[in-house]
Amino acid sequence: MISFVQGLRTELLTPLWQSCFGDSKEVIETFWRKTAGRALTFAALDGTAPVSMLCALPTELVDESGQALCAAYLYAVCTAPAYRRRGLCAALLAYAEKELRDYDVCMLVPDSEAMFHYYEKRGYRTVFYHSSFELPAHKSDVRITKLTADAYRALRELQLYGSFVSYDAPLLELQKCASEASGAGLYRLETADSVCCAAAEKRDVCLLCKELLPCCPEAAAALAEQLGCEKAVVRTLGDTVPFGMLKPLRGVDVFEKAYLGLAFD
Repeated sequence: MISFVQGLRTELLTPLWQSCFGDSKEVIETFWRKTAGRALTFAALDGTAPVSMLCALPTELVDESGQALCAAYLYAVCTAPAYRRRGLCAALLAYAEKELRDYDVCMLVPDSEAMFHYYEKRGYRTVFYHSSFELPAHKSDVRITKLTADAYRALRELQLYGSFVSYDAPLLELQKCASEASGAGLYRLETADSVCCAAAEKRDVCLLCKELLPCCPEAAAALAEQLGCEKAVVRTLGDTVPFGMLKPLRGVDVFEKAYLGLAFD
């Protein structure tokens, strides 16, 4: 018999996470450690075995007027392969949304075009966009400084405007760990004309700037060159690439467009 629970011990969810996403145990345990006491976990059980799961990370969604809405970022949403196409994920989402009644909105990042359609049927709308481009590494006069999560947050908040997701330092620490494990990090990039922040990860010969604020190709190219990469792939502010979805939980107005940026993907 299938049942739904909140707050299952994280070590019981790790094998399911591994089987669905292929992440190492070390990566998953880092996530649990960095989000301890903050991440809310929800699971569907077959008897005592978790067969579907999701995490909710508390954060804020700032609207154009500066009002901050309580947002739950749904992360690691998955179902064991043998239990798919039974409606378990949809039922678990409904259960979690009911338990998250103190939040204004839920948001998530689908991992494929098909999943955008899946979540749309369950009341989610695509509101988070970014722009993306690729360019070769190139040396130039850019001052590059590594940042702590706190310092990155302060610089990030200065760069953002309109509607955007505001991450606190503990969540940005999660990105810092992933970035540094890859051989990169969180950075302040200063050119003659601008000051940028960048969250970057090395992927073989490619530098993935998971966030570059504001858009400054010169800074991205210089960072890629310094880190020994051949090219940089950059995500930045814009509206050309659909990225994440949102569902109101308490009758708030649906955003037309907003910026999510980091998805810890």
